[in-house]
Amino acid sequence: MFDNRIVCFSNSLTLLSLVGAPLVVDETDFPGIHIATRNLAEDFARVTKGDPNPIQILRDEQKELANNADTAIIVGSMGRSKLIQRLEKDGKLDLGRIRGKWESYITAVVVEPFIGCRRALLIAGSDKRGAIFGLYSLSEQIGVSPWYWWADVVVQSHSEIYALPVTTTQGEPSVRYRGIFINDEAPALTGWVLENFGKYGTEFYKKVFELLLRLKANFLWPAMWPGYPNPGATFFTDDPENQKTAEEYGICISTSHHEPMQRQSNEWFANNPDGSWNWLTNKHKISQFFGEGVRRANGCESYFTLGMRGEYDRKMVTDDPASVVREVIQTQRAIIKEIHGKEDAVPQLLALYKEVQEQYEGGGLEIPDDITLLFSDDNFGSVRRLPCGEETGRKGGAGIYYHLEYVGDPRSYKWTNSNSLAKTWHQLQEAYHHGARQIWIFNVGDIKPLETPLTFAMTLAWDISSIKADGFAQFFSAMALREFGPHLSTEIGAAWLEYDRLVSLRRHEHIEPTTFSLLHYNEAETIISRWKALLEAAESVHHHSLESQRPSIFQLVLHPIKSSYIFIALQITLGRNQLCARQRRNSANTLFQTVLSLFSTDFELSEEYHTLLHGKWNHILSQAHYGFGDTWHAPSRDMISGLCYVQSRQNSNAVVGQMGIAVEGHEGVRPGRCNEESDRTHPSRRDLVPGITLGLMTRYGPKNRWFDIFTRGKPSIHWNASTPFSWIHLSSMSGELIPGEDDTRVEISVDWEQVPIDFEDEVLINISSQEGDFEQIHLPINGREVLDSFTTGFIEGNGYICIPASSCDVKSPHRVLPSTAVSSTGSEPTLWLTYDVFVFTNTPTASLMLYFNMTLDFDPTNPMTYDIRIDGRVTQTYRLLPEPAKRGELAEGWWDAVQDCVWVRRHQLGKDFTPGKHSIEVRLRNSNLVLERVIVDLGGLMDTYLGPPPSLCFKKKE
Repeated sequence: MFDNRIVCFSNSLTLLSLVGAPLVVDETDFPGIHIATRNLAEDFARVTKGDPNPIQILRDEQKELANNADTAIIVGSMGRSKLIQRLEKDGKLDLGRIRGKWESYITAVVVEPFIGCRRALLIAGSDKRGAIFGLYSLSEQIGVSPWYWWADVVVQSHSEIYALPVTTTQGEPSVRYRGIFINDEAPALTGWVLENFGKYGTEFYKKVFELLLRLKANFLWPAMWPGYPNPGATFFTDDPENQKTAEEYGICISTSHHEPMQRQSNEWFANNPDGSWNWLTNKHKISQFFGEGVRRANGCESYFTLGMRGEYDRKMVTDDPASVVREVIQTQRAIIKEIHGKEDAVPQLLALYKEVQEQYEGGGLEIPDDITLLFSDDNFGSVRRLPCGEETGRKGGAGIYYHLEYVGDPRSYKWTNSNSLAKTWHQLQEAYHHGARQIWIFNVGDIKPLETPLTFAMTLAWDISSIKADGFAQFFSAMALREFGPHLSTEIGAAWLEYDRLVSLRRHEHIEPTTFSLLHYNEAETIISRWKALLEAAESVHHHSLESQRPSIFQLVLHPIKSSYIFIALQITLGRNQLCARQRRNSANTLFQTVLSLFSTDFELSEEYHTLLHGKWNHILSQAHYGFGDTWHAPSRDMISGLCYVQSRQNSNAVVGQMGIAVEGHEGVRPGRCNEESDRTHPSRRDLVPGITLGLMTRYGPKNRWFDIFTRGKPSIHWNASTPFSWIHLSSMSGELIPGEDDTRVEISVDWEQVPIDFEDEVLINISSQEGDFEQIHLPINGREVLDSFTTGFIEGNGYICIPASSCDVKSPHRVLPSTAVSSTGSEPTLWLTYDVFVFTNTPTASLMLYFNMTLDFDPTNPMTYDIRIDGRVTQTYRLLPEPAKRGELAEGWWDAVQDCVWVRRHQLGKDFTPGKHSIEVRLRNSNLVLERVIVDLGGLMDTYLGPPPSLCFKKKE
């Protein structure tokens, strides 16, 4: 996608035409190069809508092309292709830039490569995959997306294709082995595979291998999840040709973090009972099992997973698991030596996953230097550990196992793409720059619908510098241009970018009806309005796209956005239904029906996906996603609970009346309940007053307040409102409410130019109805202004100041990350992030709250720390995370932070933080710290998921 261009589509007499040019490949070259060559020939046919380019297999020292072709495309590897070797010997090309390099390739136009052939485009690889990647890069550049089959991306048609007169070099890749783990694949992928291929056999895996190679990947942990039909998928035995086919295509096969020695769990349990995967009681048989895996893999490129976990990817049941793992590794190495002659004869890795990392951190494991240390994230995208100290010089290097989906605590996520690519980018950058460059393996579940994050991850794995911190819009636009052409690429790129921003707030499966506040800061309304606007943009793209492109746009653009909107709208609407029912609003019943409608629409959308292209993707979105309850286990079938319904044929008690008022920030005192003896209503008095009192309004925010008027009985309500001052404006002054129809929301605004500076009072807004109801809304207003000496900074509005982290002057070594976060590049920190503020409230309990993106200490010798300095006084240094009780364990508070996507740290500001101007300085001392927001709580901060919106940034007029 970001390779240098080697083709164009404009007619020129001086350029080499590639349409119909024979594809020339050496007879003795690698099978994978022959396969990729055949695919390239078919790609030319797809693009030109003509015949495939002919393929000529070159034999021996053949120096002429068949059919007297005067142009050609020559492909091959330096080590196997005699033609490539001859052309270099004859001085036709210089391969010095790729000689000895890993998976690199060169492209050039060569003159007279054969007798009678004037010119040829040459693609030469430093090795077999170098040549394969060069071939698929040409396929992509002529108009064939890597997702042409897996997401039905329409090939971009061109009748003319020309080679540019340039020489390009690509490689080496940033990461040596780059691949995916097909995991947790039932029910969706398994149902689809069984219907279309009958089993996880070569016809399925050929599609996977081709996709990986087109994405410049080379590594696979195959499907292995135990499931229905039992025992589940087993790569090596489902089809005996699977491993051989992987070798032919050029894919390195390994096995997952808990499946050692090229054996899979389902192989063992197909012939052995539960409880038998126990090294202490079944050592001999398990050792034989390991040996069979090594022998079976002989002759095929493999990366052997070592070590051992308990049954079905659980902890080992023993008093000293580290000693067991040590013995297992010694036995495994002895088996490899017995079969291959040396302990280090084949590549090996040890996955430091969950408790295995704890064993490693505790010093209980002795890992030979040639074994790759495969570190892991926390299953939710935060890297737990990276190489440090002597680990960076290990012969076997280090890698990461990273999740784009997961099944497990605190809650599984495997339905749709809920990954923040901004977060992923930062963590992958950290992994690379700390030396984890040997293997990157991504858990992608069912592959679909993770097309976008998988493309993103593989792009970075190939070239870590291809996407910059400020280049996300460019990445999404480039991907949209590749998949859909220029017509709608700008709109699609913008939609993907906004989707990424929204899913970064919280994963779908972690969202409940109560997650986003319905009362404070318009939080839920803002979230759903952003999703709604994004959906409208996606529907417009789908509507204006070509008919042929709609299936792919549905899969890659419309469906993820629409399904997300439905899911989040349902959760928020369910929360509103519950709130309105507690308040006994008639509208609770309308919301009840809306929830059911959204629930039905959700399933209809999945059905629409499954019927695309005559059912090509049937089952692929069959993962249930509603009804987790209090467990991490995915639902077996969608279910919603907690719906509420009020008796619409019944009036409310006369003491409260049939007209209801609900104000922003409060659901009411004892909502929906009353006591005739003690309640004082018409208007509300005594202890009921807080329930109809709004938050403070000042000229520095908020701009508006609101209250709702609703019916809570059978009659229609005819209401009127009045305010005590002309500078208080209501969006509606009167209206009619009909049971069963929408409530009325009234916005309050203030004309601050008319408000005296010394005004400070709680005004009353009267609401009455012709039916005899009467209520008074209490609204505190303060006309205060900042001192003339304050020239720029953030100003307290209603008891808090909220500052986006990137709103200050960000200088190196700090940097701005996507979505306004700030991190450090990791060099020695010298400069501060400075935030000037002005406060009005005098309180001894003022506190500073710092919101950090959810990251973990990945270097046990250098925990994440940051500095705080207030008004230039003494610098205070803090650790982001507490010292774990046991080395390698997750930090205290992880359970909540991993769902909230943030760590929140509160620091008391002390008695010197008095009204007036203050300077808050923050310094990040670790590259893995990502600061998102700075909040000063002066006693007015409300409890919400996201926190308040940014405060007013004041700049004095000159």
